[in-house]
Amino acid sequence: MVLKRKKTNWFRAILTAIIISVVIGTLFLRTGAKTWNLPFLKYLWNAGYSVNLGLALFANGIIFDLVENRFISWIKYPVKSVFIALTIHLTYSTFVIFFCNWLWFVLFMNQTWTEFLKYGWFIISGEFFILIVITAIIYARSFFTVWREEVIQGEKLKQEAIALQYQIMQNQVNPHFLFNSLNTLGSLIDVDLQKAKEFTRELSMFYRELLYFKDKDLIPLHDELSFLKKYIYLQKIRFGDNFDVQIFLKDMNEFEVIPLSIQMLVENAVKHNIISKERPLNIIIGQSDEMEIFVENNLQLKENVSGSNRIGLKNLTERYKFLTGKEMTITRGEHFFRVTIPLINLES
Repeated sequence: MVLKRKKTNWFRAILTAIIISVVIGTLFLRTGAKTWNLPFLKYLWNAGYSVNLGLALFANGIIFDLVENRFISWIKYPVKSVFIALTIHLTYSTFVIFFCNWLWFVLFMNQTWTEFLKYGWFIISGEFFILIVITAIIYARSFFTVWREEVIQGEKLKQEAIALQYQIMQNQVNPHFLFNSLNTLGSLIDVDLQKAKEFTRELSMFYRELLYFKDKDLIPLHDELSFLKKYIYLQKIRFGDNFDVQIFLKDMNEFEVIPLSIQMLVENAVKHNIISKERPLNIIIGQSDEMEIFVENNLQLKENVSGSNRIGLKNLTERYKFLTGKEMTITRGEHFFRVTIPLINLES
């Protein structure tokens, strides 16, 4: 069915090119002759010439499609793309125009090239004008197709960002998190009033930064790590030595990340795994190379996790793919779970 549809589309495109070529060729013939009263063979010969030249020029579209994916990027490299496209089209089309005219007028009609140019400059000029029109249509179609895809992808990214921010906010404001935090605070008040005050201050700063980050598209990595440490502090108060996070990252000030992305990965580990004295949760945050970092935890999954809809990792993956062109990889072994995220360097 698909193959049949492709054949139909090809046939329709070729038929359209033939009709347009014959119509344009006839108009040029009428303009040059200044009359419609011409022999039928003249029209027939002109139609053959027009179809031959027209199909060859319309093949610019096929050549452009072959080149576009590898060398053309209207959004990232507009000047370079225009230069490459014009060079290819002008080189190919100039060859086609002069070859077809030589074939029909010199070879078939036994004229010399000098004899042809006495009136042929008008024909060649008109053909280059048509070439400009065809090329402009091809470029415009390609540009607006890419532009439309960028707009759609941008809107999709915004929706995913909103969904991710909503989930993060929901996770942090949900009754379980508040209950656990307030329960921890209540226990501290009875045991260590000073530490309870410190916990309250950290919890307040945590929510303040959470509200600040939610409207950002990207933040510096060191800001993300600073926020993460507040979250780790709150969880350390709750779980004590049963929860441990080690961060092994060198100075990476030039990089940025999606807000709350690393924090969300740590939170997912807390949410989905058993944390107890017998089975402590250990999390490592490190570098897999200069442009990637990973969050890895030992795997000791809970049987049931309330409020888990798996939308967080999916949205995070889509946003990183859009911003960096790289995949956020998830690796699950028998005893560990690792998520690797690409870093974003806006300067490069």
